[in-house]
Amino acid sequence: MLVAVLDVPRAPADWPKVAARCAPWVDVFILRAKTQPAATQSGLATRLVEAVGGRPVLVADRLDVAMALGVAGVHLPDDGLAPSDARRLWPSGVVSRAVHSVEDVDRATGADWLVFGHLFPTRSKPGLEPRGLELAAQVVRRSRMPVVGIGGVDPARARAVHDAGLAGVAVVDALWLAPDPESAARELAAPWVAHGGGT
Repeated sequence: MLVAVLDVPRAPADWPKVAARCAPWVDVFILRAKTQPAATQSGLATRLVEAVGGRPVLVADRLDVAMALGVAGVHLPDDGLAPSDARRLWPSGVVSRAVHSVEDVDRATGADWLVFGHLFPTRSKPGLEPRGLELAAQVVRRSRMPVVGIGGVDPARARAVHDAGLAGVAVVDALWLAPDPESAARELAAPWVAHGGGT
């Protein structure tokens, strides 16, 4: 499973074109634009939906925007709305949830899948120690839901993430800022595609 997180402040100007090119290898797109007002987020999400040709799109942290637009679902931060509440308000929506510990898994009831991180050093978390694959494997064992890893994942590390038992990877810079995003998407998805998972 490959999840492409469009972090708007860090995305290239031509991100709709990049999204369209990578869509065949991406299972889910997440729009992350936390500092933007709802109207701006709505416009960005609409552009993303138009670019990715039917691939599911989730809006991070804004259940209201996701529901209003009728996108596939919402991605919730670990300190945000409880997945069970999101599920109650939007029974048909996809709900993903960020987790950072084994204990967080127990508070994620109602989510369809979890995003655990950060796995490796990443410039978005300067000075913070990565949580690593050993803890990720513990989270996988604790969870009844699929767990996707995020943070510092690039094509060279994707195989190790797969072998730790995670259901996929979520990436930002490794896709959007890659010299060849289409090849990067293919390589990031490859370990799961080879074993019958993902696109």
